[in-house]
Amino acid sequence: MSVWGSADGWIAIAGLAVGTFLIRYSFIGFLAGRRLPPPVARALQLAVPAIFAALVMPLVILANGELSVSARYPHVIAALIAGGYAWWRGGMLMPLLLGMAVLHAILALT
Repeated sequence: MSVWGSADGWIAIAGLAVGTFLIRYSFIGFLAGRRLPPPVARALQLAVPAIFAALVMPLVILANGELSVSARYPHVIAALIAGGYAWWRGGMLMPLLLGMAVLHAILALT
């Protein structure tokens, strides 16, 4: 397997991205010009981080299809630091960059 993963994995990610876009766009197109109740608006704002977490978390805690936090400890530490920063400061880009930097620093040091 290459550094970039398998073609099946990338096809699945692309399919999920397109599907997610179409689902979200259908809401935007259907509800254009209407005011949403605050709980619904908040739930839609949280959809992107929830989908991102659902895509990333299996990569962080699973090794060869099995739960293996100890084998993936650099990834778990990087994810916890990125999640803590996101909770503290918000945003998505900076936590992502911080998590990547921490992961690569740990991998370089070990």
